[in-house]
Amino acid sequence: MDDTSRIDKARGLLFGLALGDCLGAPFEGRSGVTEADIIAMQNGTDLLRHTDDTALALVLARHLSRRLGGTPRTATGRIDADVLALEFAEAWRAEPWRGYGGGVTKSFELIVAGTAWREAIRAVFPDGSFGNGGAMRVAPIALVGGDVREVAELARRSAEVTHAHPDALHGAVCQAVAAHLALELAPTEPVRAREFVPPVRQAVPSPLWEDKLDRVVELAEQEADPAEAAAELGNDVSAPASVPLALLAFLRHPGRPDATLRFAIRAGGDTDTVAAMAGALAGAHSGYTALPSHAVSRLEAAKDLHLYAEHLA
Repeated sequence: MDDTSRIDKARGLLFGLALGDCLGAPFEGRSGVTEADIIAMQNGTDLLRHTDDTALALVLARHLSRRLGGTPRTATGRIDADVLALEFAEAWRAEPWRGYGGGVTKSFELIVAGTAWREAIRAVFPDGSFGNGGAMRVAPIALVGGDVREVAELARRSAEVTHAHPDALHGAVCQAVAAHLALELAPTEPVRAREFVPPVRQAVPSPLWEDKLDRVVELAEQEADPAEAAAELGNDVSAPASVPLALLAFLRHPGRPDATLRFAIRAGGDTDTVAAMAGALAGAHSGYTALPSHAVSRLEAAKDLHLYAEHLA
């Protein structure tokens, strides 16, 4: 892959995430959303404002960018968990209105006040949060991990500063590895669920996740519609009931980012996060130039997305 293609795919990944977040947010929790509703939002004229999904993905991208030079090429060198936890918390303090959940808000309040992040996250969720917050922001990891093993380790390290539950960590690994694999595929290369999913499945050794991912393959091959997908896989804020749905949205429409996003949003539930994750995968595969240009031009964070995509590529 030449530098131009790599940068286009890096931009696709970050812009796809932000676009899914922005287009999905207005439909969160709504039922009966149609393709026409989503297309109208996509073709509008207003600035597309993002939620905490994009805000924290940008924090992670900045953290990785700052540590690319002169640090060891290891997960330990790429991510300083203590620093990253505080950076996430400071982003919340600067813009608390971005749609942060109540649990993570309480954790960030404690971290900003000086509580160690390991203590702060357990104070809110004693058994650890199994939400999708680690997975929603993890996509930049795919741009710096050299192989599946390193991507998985980095994904866990980036997620654990807010989410201690194994399912939340599995969700972050699943999303990051899928994004890594999508980046490695040429935009014209077919994406077949039965070939794409096994490396992801191997990275999340859990009976629950193995069953979920097997079902993703079946639903992709059955050409399930969004309602069927949501009924089978879930569409809520937990990692097990949102990350597989985002992967399916991508596998149902490979090479068509706009269709991927519409599928994710029409599945309902936590639409901003599911669409953000699906958009990251679709953009990583197809590249920035395949995203709907009018909508992309209206993204609030476009300048930073371009900057970090180029740095991380």
